[in-house]
Amino acid sequence: MKTDKSYSDYMFNFIHTICKKFGPRYSCSEAEKNANIWIKNELDQFCDETFIDEFETRPAMYPQGFTKVAGILGGISPLFMPLIFPFPIISLILVILGITVLYSELFLMKGWIGFLFKTKKSSNVFGIIKPTEEVKFRIVFEGHTDSAKEMNIASYKPRARQIIGIVGLYFLFHTIIFSLWKFIAQLVSGLSIVIFNWGVVSITVLDLVYFIPLVIIYPFFILLLKGFLGKTIVLGANDNLSATAVAVAIGKYLSENRPKNVEVWIGSQGSEEVGDRGAEAFVGKYGKLGVLDNSYTVVLECCGAAEDMFLIEKDMHQAVYDTEINNILLQAHTEVKLKNPDLLNIRTGSLKIGACDACRYIHEGFKAAAL
Repeated sequence: MKTDKSYSDYMFNFIHTICKKFGPRYSCSEAEKNANIWIKNELDQFCDETFIDEFETRPAMYPQGFTKVAGILGGISPLFMPLIFPFPIISLILVILGITVLYSELFLMKGWIGFLFKTKKSSNVFGIIKPTEEVKFRIVFEGHTDSAKEMNIASYKPRARQIIGIVGLYFLFHTIIFSLWKFIAQLVSGLSIVIFNWGVVSITVLDLVYFIPLVIIYPFFILLLKGFLGKTIVLGANDNLSATAVAVAIGKYLSENRPKNVEVWIGSQGSEEVGDRGAEAFVGKYGKLGVLDNSYTVVLECCGAAEDMFLIEKDMHQAVYDTEINNILLQAHTEVKLKNPDLLNIRTGSLKIGACDACRYIHEGFKAAAL
């Protein structure tokens, strides 16, 4: 594939137009919906088929919804510490429940707490470019249309993030340790450890040791919780209109230089920032129809600015990326780099925190890469 400056201009104008016309585009918003309609009109100009698929999701659940639920469970846990036996153990249970909610939703995307949040409609947009002969294979290139709410922690200074993170997390361990300690002490020693009793309130020496440091520790937990929340919706030019622009430009080029037996799908998913929900709906529908059985998917992310290209091998959702596609992309990079030494370098690795739409394909057994 050999391109000229006109493709760069096309991609820049694509991003600029969407940002100007529709602004920030949170999951299930009118702006996201209208941006996808605009993208479909753009795809209509060179694709053989185009379509918009609507689906239902819960935009308030991921990531801020489960963060609030986990935070509330942990935040109210100290209330049970100064009570009579056996109530202090509830503090430990609440913290463990909060950690379970956080892990199951952030890393495993189980959706167990979905019933707490309203469903709304989002959409995906795709265009299909037919080959010159019979379809024997498919390649999907996709970005995503929606943009995220910026977390407050992004405005914290690095040292402040570190301190808030360490002290805020210590609050949870502090509560677990003293909750269990007081429960066992009450069970074994009974009234001998009690300093003051009043109704269901039972103050012991352990309560003093627990609550005095809490005056300092607890505010850091609140700051940590607030850090992972936020109201400002960003424009999402780099994350991830830049990738959609690249995908559409690839489609534009391939419509003029059609493969012989490869059908190309070009798309932009909705609701990626709230748990890859657009990709989940897309894979759920077209995986069942057999469209993805003999295919590669290349999920593009944050193509607007980088020191290097990065090819994911494993992400936080336990998705192990297909070496077959990764090796093809690495070989292609090597060949292009020989002709164009200024091309960005490429590296591979794992994402401890972070993922993208590709995990939804991989979890269902389809071949996908994330670049």
